Amino acid sequence: LVQETVERSLPKRLAAIEKSRRMGAGSLETAAVVTSVAQGEVLALAGAREAGYAGFNRALDSTRSIGSLVKPAIYLAALSEPKRFSLTTSIQDAPYSMRVGGELWSPKNYDHRVYGSVPLYRALASSLNLATVHLGMAVGLDKVSETLYRLGAQRRVQKVPAMLLGAVALSPLEVAQMYQTIAAGGYRAPLRAIREVVDQDGRPLNRYPLDVKAAVDPRAAYLTTWAMRRVVTEGTAKWLGGRLPKDMSIAGKTGTTNGLRDSWFAGFSGDKVAVVWVGRDDNRPTKLTGSTGALRIWGDIM
Repeated sequence: LVQETVERSLPKRLAAIEKSRRMGAGSLETAAVVTSVAQGEVLALAGAREAGYAGFNRALDSTRSIGSLVKPAIYLAALSEPKRFSLTTSIQDAPYSMRVGGELWSPKNYDHRVYGSVPLYRALASSLNLATVHLGMAVGLDKVSETLYRLGAQRRVQKVPAMLLGAVALSPLEVAQMYQTIAAGGYRAPLRAIREVVDQDGRPLNRYPLDVKAAVDPRAAYLTTWAMRRVVTEGTAKWLGGRLPKDMSIAGKTGTTNGLRDSWFAGFSGDKVAVVWVGRDDNRPTKLTGSTGALRIWGDIM
């Protein structure tokens, strides 16, 4: 049922987005992964907008910059140091510049505004780039990188300041693993699609038991989840409020990459974690943010 829901939602919403934005029909592609929180089981996986496509599987093999989907890992790393940071710690959303490899790196907020002193949770809810960079540099690139690995990232992450704003390339399945660990309160269960292999008489030949390990501080995971709920109730994912039941508790994060090339949304509710990516195979701009693209598909699926 979950797989059928995903396969039905992807082409329908993509066609609507292409029509409303006057894009060429079929110009957008997508990938989606849905897993269970408690068991770490892959409940649905789609590597293209059309079900049954036998070619490149974008959910498994496509690695794209994840944009602001990286931010929960940064805030979780900070909240793992309760003597230094809490949800209400003031963070400076102020201009930041530094030389990286001989070039000046000067990030900006998406709206090019500066917000001054903001509470830590508000910086995540509003996806403020400048506040996140200040926080990430205070925590340290080494700790942020370690947190990404602990959550489930498997590829080598370059420890450069730009990683704080999503210059990290992961597959949708790896993103699902990261968010599954947060949803499970800091306990990582390696995602699996097979429970056991049996012979023709139903006798088990091989089993793949659930393997749960403590990955990150559960208190920090809880607080990060609380802040991620504010993303939905008052931040960049407010659109979901009109799409899903009012009493549905949702935690998530939008992701948009440079040049509006990749649109992401990752989040969880109840026992379901879902990750959706929308983009183009030629890597040209889609002109979609995380909230105007992938978020809409995520809402349809959930």
